[in-house]
Amino acid sequence: MNKPALRYLALGFLVSAIVLAGYRLFFYDVQITASEENSIEETTLNEEEASYKEMYENLLAETEVANLENEAATSETEVVNEEAQSEPVEDAESDSSEPSVKEVTVVINDGDPSSIASQQLKEQGLIEDALDFDGFLEDNDYASLIRPGSYEVSSDMDYEQLAKVLMDNN
Repeated sequence: MNKPALRYLALGFLVSAIVLAGYRLFFYDVQITASEENSIEETTLNEEEASYKEMYENLLAETEVANLENEAATSETEVVNEEAQSEPVEDAESDSSEPSVKEVTVVINDGDPSSIASQQLKEQGLIEDALDFDGFLEDNDYASLIRPGSYEVSSDMDYEQLAKVLMDNN
């Protein structure tokens, strides 16, 4: 480029900078007033939200109190029923010296991991710790061999017997 072309280019930049500065100086305040209006609307919404929040908290407190009253009434009736039934139950337990064997059905769906079976056994009361049984399955490479189906298991089975039953195809 030649020298006069560069001078005209610099003059163009200078003129455009002056125009933009003038625009910002004279016309930019209009946007500030618009944002002030938004902030006024936001405070009214916040006041409305506060009233809704207060109403929600009151409703939540009322339902909590009602639930606690229902639980107290239910527990009182259960205590009375347990006291009435406690004597025959104690006699029945003292007569049978053998621990009762609990038999349940475990259902494993297609694609369920071994942890689902472990969790079901824990929920049924057959094992004490689902993670322990799942660890046993992983350690012995039984976890991938568990098949979907419905299995009859009992509380007198140990981990090895439970695993063998869960690996059978029905």
